[in-house]
Amino acid sequence: MTEDYEVTSSVGAVAAGPPEAARVGARILEQGGNAFDAAVAASMACCMLQPQSTGVGGYVLCAVVLEGATGNVWTIDSNSIAPRAAHENMYTILPTGTIDGINENEYDCNVKDNANVHGSLAIGPPGMMAGMGTIWERWGQLKWPEVVAPSLKLLEDGFPFGSTAASIKHLEGVIRKFEATEKHLIPEGRLPDPDDIWHRRDMEKTLARVAEAGWQDFYTGEIGRKIVDHVQATGGILTAEDMSEFKPRVTEPYSTTYRGAEVHSAILPNGGLSSLQILNMWECLDPIPDDTVTYWHQFAEILKLAWRDRLLHLGDPEHVDVPVERLLSKAYAAGRMETILQFPDSVDQLVPPHMGDSNDGTLHVSSADSGGNVVSVTISQGGAFGSLVTVPDTGVILGHGMCRLDPRPGRKNSVASGKRPLNNTVPLILRLPDRDVAAGMPGGRRIIAVNARVAQKIIDFGATSLEAVSGPRMHMQTKEPVSVTNELPDEIKDGLIEMGHEITTVGGLGGGIHCAEYLKADDTVRAGGNTWSAGVT
Repeated sequence: MTEDYEVTSSVGAVAAGPPEAARVGARILEQGGNAFDAAVAASMACCMLQPQSTGVGGYVLCAVVLEGATGNVWTIDSNSIAPRAAHENMYTILPTGTIDGINENEYDCNVKDNANVHGSLAIGPPGMMAGMGTIWERWGQLKWPEVVAPSLKLLEDGFPFGSTAASIKHLEGVIRKFEATEKHLIPEGRLPDPDDIWHRRDMEKTLARVAEAGWQDFYTGEIGRKIVDHVQATGGILTAEDMSEFKPRVTEPYSTTYRGAEVHSAILPNGGLSSLQILNMWECLDPIPDDTVTYWHQFAEILKLAWRDRLLHLGDPEHVDVPVERLLSKAYAAGRMETILQFPDSVDQLVPPHMGDSNDGTLHVSSADSGGNVVSVTISQGGAFGSLVTVPDTGVILGHGMCRLDPRPGRKNSVASGKRPLNNTVPLILRLPDRDVAAGMPGGRRIIAVNARVAQKIIDFGATSLEAVSGPRMHMQTKEPVSVTNELPDEIKDGLIEMGHEITTVGGLGGGIHCAEYLKADDTVRAGGNTWSAGVT
């Protein structure tokens, strides 16, 4: 059962999970920070509180931001990059059925020793710290130590293990193979309970160093040297050059319009293009209420088309040919929708090759302030605790960006030197006449569909943040069955089955959605979220 929250403010607001991270962002706004400062502070607090989902050593931060003063929209791509020594044959491929996990679920294969998932060969330069530092450096207005201070305070006081305890228990067998990780996550040698207070003393020292020396120390200074030394000593290929050369990209976003509203999302190899494609195809149909069988039938058929394009065409455009302009064009969307328009009640029963699925390991932060600044940030460790490699005496658990590249050679998303991995993060900014909205969520491949529906509800139905995050969800990839949540009424599910759809009902699809809105009429801010709370000043 999820809980929904909505708050309004004359200053600013943050929607995020876990709840203390949202409160950290709210306190930054109270201290005179803007939406950028608040988003960075809340993201850093997420790294402290929920390291199974993200961490300062996490592999990706992906954001879309709106500058209130100029109206310019930018995307920040701080996605890990394969080290220079990486190559497409670096992993030994095994048949399925040998090791359950990311490779089996997502790539329909396995890798010897699970080497692209756990261990030092899974590690590229971590994107999380550079992403936070870049947002603050370019748009923040507080001093860097002021943005770091709330997370340091969390560490000094200690906090309950909370949901991290269950993740530790689930991965206990693997965690105990990594001495520094076991010491950090199981500090007393026994599995922690959710209510046990956690003091991340090594992380406290690291964050104090970052506050004093600056975020770049993570890549070119003392912390960066410790990361490289440990990765190399344990069989990894990450070098000092890989770390020092790593830079987030700040560019114009991918953009489209949907019924006159502007929709902006992150560039490839992040997931925004697929959600924008869904909206382009949806626009070919007349708007209809979402309490009808036809609405959900149309949504399912559009998802099949978007996912077939995603898994066939997409990768890092700097390494493989991706027809981005064509995929984002209205003409292409109209062509893809021709069959649905001519045969509106037909259910596509094509069965493409197995394309797998993925798990969750992600969080999202949305913020806005009365100056019209709007920030949408998705942050991820990948799978729980990433590579499970902890740098001794630092508390830094490194992400496994390499497992987001296909370990099998000869594919669009296969491993290559300097290649960015395809991922599912979809931070969104919507620009409507009366408001600007940041939206996003965690949830692996489920993000693509659910975020597109959030945007559609806001634009077609005028949904507020609270209304946008509430209600039924749907997810599917290239073929049936269609997954829907319990909230979808039985009569709609029955109607879909009568049409020929195969329906699977699940308790949830993805994590909490978090939205923050700047309301133009009176320069106020509204934020809403579910599962976790929204912070406000």
